[in-house]
Amino acid sequence: MKKRLLITIFMIILAASAGAAVWYVKFREGAGSASVEGAAFVDSVATITGVDGSGLTTRFSGVVEPQKTVGVEVASGLKVKDTFVTVGQKVQVGTKLFSYDMDEAQDSITQLEIDIENYDIDIESTKAQIEQYEKERAQVSESEKRAYTTSIMTAENSIRRAEYNKKSKQAEMESLKKQVANAEVVSEMEGVVKSINRNNSGSDSTDGGYTDSGYADSDSDENANAYIVLMATGEYRVKGTVNEQNAQQLYEGMDVLVHSRVDESLIWKGTISTVDIDNPTQNQSSMYGMDNSMSSSSSYPFYVEMEDSTGLMLGQHVYVEPDNGQMEERTGIWLNEYYLITNEDGEVMPYVWAADEHDKLERRRVTLGEYDEDVMEYQILDGLTEEDYIAYPEEGYQEGMAATRNIDQAGGYEDEDGGEDLEDGYEEMYPEDADMEDVDMMEEDGGMDYMDAEMLDMDGAGEEFIE
Repeated sequence: MKKRLLITIFMIILAASAGAAVWYVKFREGAGSASVEGAAFVDSVATITGVDGSGLTTRFSGVVEPQKTVGVEVASGLKVKDTFVTVGQKVQVGTKLFSYDMDEAQDSITQLEIDIENYDIDIESTKAQIEQYEKERAQVSESEKRAYTTSIMTAENSIRRAEYNKKSKQAEMESLKKQVANAEVVSEMEGVVKSINRNNSGSDSTDGGYTDSGYADSDSDENANAYIVLMATGEYRVKGTVNEQNAQQLYEGMDVLVHSRVDESLIWKGTISTVDIDNPTQNQSSMYGMDNSMSSSSSYPFYVEMEDSTGLMLGQHVYVEPDNGQMEERTGIWLNEYYLITNEDGEVMPYVWAADEHDKLERRRVTLGEYDEDVMEYQILDGLTEEDYIAYPEEGYQEGMAATRNIDQAGGYEDEDGGEDLEDGYEEMYPEDADMEDVDMMEEDGGMDYMDAEMLDMDGAGEEFIE
């Protein structure tokens, strides 16, 4: 009996031990499943919302150019005698630009006057001849009258021809007289002389043919036949470029901000007037010379009409970015709605996936305030701080998953405790004293885009980079 009791106790202990072992294994598997299955990548709230000044912003390169250019052509058949302006000179309405060589025109007028007088003499002589034919026809027989009638009709046709030629000569003479009276061509606008094309100084020009130009020629086709090209002053526009992959981000009527490259505090407002997708430019060089797959891509010019161009300089290089209200003064944290968790019906819920103090993912409740429909952002009244890290909602996220900070993985840039940040990395890539011509070469596709986009793993970021 005692032996049977001992066996029973032993079996109970053995079963309990086995159960404990099974529970221990299951518990360890459950606790470690998050690290085995993967991690959620989180970003700084300050970075996402731009509070720290290093938010992601879509920017495009641009250059300041005149709002309007006017080409002044030489009248047909004339040539330039004297030019009164030089490239770069400011002109007002009425400023003399050039004068025509009127010596040939005056000779032509004299010759036309002689031609017109000869026509008058021929007409009067023919009329007298017709009168004589009519008198003679009245005195001959019926059979002879037909010949006189034919002669009279021929003379009348000669008069009509002479009168037509006389009118043509008179019109030509009047035109030349007007040109002589306006031998000096004046400016019809306030502006600056952009170029003087000696090739277009007249059909008999012996200048040898060359062009004086002090500014980038963005309208050479439009003013190809002009002798002098004038640019309007005081009113500038910005000509930008956008890569074909990102052209859909811009549209006519879109409000934009124009930033100075050298002083971030200088900002102008404008509106996109045209996205010229009908005139693409081909870029043949690959970005940084590292990827031959990018050897051929198209860019499109777009134009920005400025609200006020005060302070801008002709030829100045600038950045253009969509105006999403980022310049407006707003208090607190404003978070884009796509960072908020949605329910099965797609409705926004007051929750975000956030990293807790142990860098574990948690479904955190936040208090929502106002909603800005223009930029699709909610004001966060409570539940998040600028120091928190949150993740873009993905299927499969579970509380307790490991949360890895993206800023720790961004190509060697460290977090705020590590001493090096994204802004330092940008300054290292593009130092303040960098040659802007070299930077422009890297921006020919519409901005410092591909390398930064790949570093930050941004799908289709195109012209996006870290401010």
